[in-house]
Amino acid sequence: MPRLILHIGTHKTATTHIQDTFHKNRRLLRRHGLLYPAIGAQRGHHGLASAWIPLNRTYAYRDPARAWARLQHCPDRKIRESDTIFVSSEEFSRWAPHRVDMAHLRRMVSHFDEVRVICVLRNQAAFIQSVYQQVSEDRNPGPIEPYLARTLENDLVEGLFTDYRRLLKHLYSGFDPGEIRLLSYERACGHAHGILGAVLEEVAQGVDPADLLPFGAQNSNMSPEPLATLCANLVATERKAPPWLLRAARLSVEGRFGPARRTTLFTEAEIARIAAHYEPLNRALERTVRPVQPRFRMPEISAALAGRVTREEMDAALFMTLARHLVADQQRE
Repeated sequence: MPRLILHIGTHKTATTHIQDTFHKNRRLLRRHGLLYPAIGAQRGHHGLASAWIPLNRTYAYRDPARAWARLQHCPDRKIRESDTIFVSSEEFSRWAPHRVDMAHLRRMVSHFDEVRVICVLRNQAAFIQSVYQQVSEDRNPGPIEPYLARTLENDLVEGLFTDYRRLLKHLYSGFDPGEIRLLSYERACGHAHGILGAVLEEVAQGVDPADLLPFGAQNSNMSPEPLATLCANLVATERKAPPWLLRAARLSVEGRFGPARRTTLFTEAEIARIAAHYEPLNRALERTVRPVQPRFRMPEISAALAGRVTREEMDAALFMTLARHLVADQQRE
């Protein structure tokens, strides 16, 4: 049997970008012996996790056990011993309210000659912020202060681990340490070919990332600037911010701070608080994986958001600009 790569996210580490690009380049990857299966209607393989995690109809497979069984007879082509099957879904790294039984999963894939888990980790400040923005597309998560307080108290954000030692312990319940490869998202993005290049380097199938056709003009699933999201949420109160409000908030933030300035949901004090909480945990994580990954490092948390416009810089002038945009939109209607 060939080997199996399980790319399990985590969330908000360009997983959709990787899935979209690999799906579009299936023929190219196949010529190099890297098989990215086309299963179901989605480009990611989220339905494989529905053996353990209830997913909506868009993502769930009717018979996930059968889908797992078919992986050894990949629908794209006859499998050779030298081939690698690449499966990708960030849902495999979810913890609550439901989670994958890692021991069960490992038994299900035991027929493969080799199994490797690739897990990409993002510094916690940027991760929490990005999850908040993602959630805002479906509902209003409210002010960021209580949201952050709950996250630090539970080391979970929307059911996702922020203490990555707990995630690793969960993986160890099914997989051997030598089967797991952790990647730093920030370091992977610094690869000559970005995170796609970093992931392909781990797969080691001889694919040149420069040959990959882009899925679209930009990376998939991109979010607006964080302060624009927060500004719109505050105005919308408990309701989901509609597109016209998000647009007005974006224009207001760009007008107040400049279109090229990056922003963050957090204050300087909150960034320092996040760093004080998670830096020791990240260093402990590095020590845990040192026997199998001696070069793995997580970047300093505060450095990732350095130079950004922070929440304490939101002022009356910003909301006055937002009010003008809303009045102008109303007059155009």
